[in-house]
Amino acid sequence: MEDRFGLWYRFKSLVVFNLLYIAGPAQLDRHLDPRKAVEQEYERRRDLHRERLGKPPVVKKDPGKDDGVDPVVLCAVGGVLALVVLFVWALASR
Repeated sequence: MEDRFGLWYRFKSLVVFNLLYIAGPAQLDRHLDPRKAVEQEYERRRDLHRERLGKPPVVKKDPGKDDGVDPVVLCAVGGVLALVVLFVWALASR
């Protein structure tokens, strides 16, 4: 198995993770969740790559409640607001 951390692998893992997030199965147990498996494999390869370059591994910060707004919630609210504005604009332009 190749452990390269090239541009193609980074792009492919990002696409696979997002597809699993959008169209994948519901959240499963940690050891069965394919999203977690893709994320862990990405982090493993990233840390190996950083080790080869002589850099320390990235320390993942646990998200807390004081970290601000969740980006998924922000995008969902923005999408709903955009649809409402388009609907009102369509009704007003009749």
